[in-house]
Amino acid sequence: MADIYLAGRLKRDRQPHLVAIKELIPRLAARPRFVDMFAAEAELVARLDHPNITRVEQLGRWGGVPHIVMDYVAGIDLSTLLRQCCTRELALPIELRLTILREVLKGLDHAHQARDDDGQPLGIVHRDVSPSNVLIDFEGRVKLCDFGIAVAAAGDVASSETIEGKASYMSPEHARGESVDGRADVFAAGILLWELLSGRRMYRPTESETRIMVAARAQVPVLLVRGLPDEGRLHRIVHKALAEDRDDRYPTIAEMLHDLERWGNLRKMIASTNRLGRWLRRHFADLHQARQRTCQAAKVALERKVPCPIDITPGPSEAFSEVWDADPRAADCGDLGEDVPTESGARLARGSRRAEVGQSDDFDGGLFDAPGSLLPSPRRRHAATAFGLMGYAGGAFATGLTLLAALSSMGWL
Repeated sequence: MADIYLAGRLKRDRQPHLVAIKELIPRLAARPRFVDMFAAEAELVARLDHPNITRVEQLGRWGGVPHIVMDYVAGIDLSTLLRQCCTRELALPIELRLTILREVLKGLDHAHQARDDDGQPLGIVHRDVSPSNVLIDFEGRVKLCDFGIAVAAAGDVASSETIEGKASYMSPEHARGESVDGRADVFAAGILLWELLSGRRMYRPTESETRIMVAARAQVPVLLVRGLPDEGRLHRIVHKALAEDRDDRYPTIAEMLHDLERWGNLRKMIASTNRLGRWLRRHFADLHQARQRTCQAAKVALERKVPCPIDITPGPSEAFSEVWDADPRAADCGDLGEDVPTESGARLARGSRRAEVGQSDDFDGGLFDAPGSLLPSPRRRHAATAFGLMGYAGGAFATGLTLLAALSSMGWL
């Protein structure tokens, strides 16, 4: 429903300050309902001041088209991170996965507890907690974004003409078109936790059903045992968040966060955001450098006061060409965190084709394995076989030459 631009302004000290601008697309700007939703997002998020929520700086209009000015996060979203871990055959440590989820819960808790000027609870419900709305910069800071379909308790949720949100992360009551409260976000956070622990999508529809049908049924697959310390307690946290009856779930995000932190801190299974940042910079140096180049180009354009066409998502030549060319399995890693591919996802190296969502529900080949323990791709297996045969033939030839030389020296030839 909106276009996103990288922009900025010069501060008093003449240093460029980069921001992201979300502008409602013109055809929707003429429809009052979408304009109201857009303005409601800005008004809601402008009340939220928390390190784990993207901050709104300004709401305005250009030529009658509304826009929101917000923080620019120079990083990647969680969906892209998981795709890239799969593509690069890189296992994201469980401690870092839980760190990301903890930061998301902190942001959600702040939103749920937000109050108006009279001190009354706003009753904000995000309703779209999903990997693409979790932004992570290369310092390890995690921010929840896109409150575009968030609603407050005072709003008439039941009268909505459509069911909004991503079906893959909906609570059963949301998928059935019923009214929702903060416990719907608890369920969505539970799906995130389930997927981060299992390494696959939770809702897996058959050919005869859609994801929203699966979401309405709310059947939670069994989590496999991974050998984590006191894993049963962790699984109980997951299943309490994913209870079909909302009265059986955590009543608040704060209680879910408390139980997760208590389990993780006692067992040293949750890391610091600084460690997350170091891990990202080490394993995604190409993406980090691409973001830095983008920011530098934007700052130069600001100083010169000229437009600068840039691509926030680094192209294949910068980041993904070797990976996509080397690993045919990469196309099977696309079905993550989204119902459709997004521009923030990885793209194929060859410009004539776009990456398509694969059929696999796995987003990494070895959730708890070292990267070297992953099975090689088919192309690498074929290459290894070819080199093995070449080595065998070379060894046999060398042995034959040695034997001939020995027979000749003994006068037998």
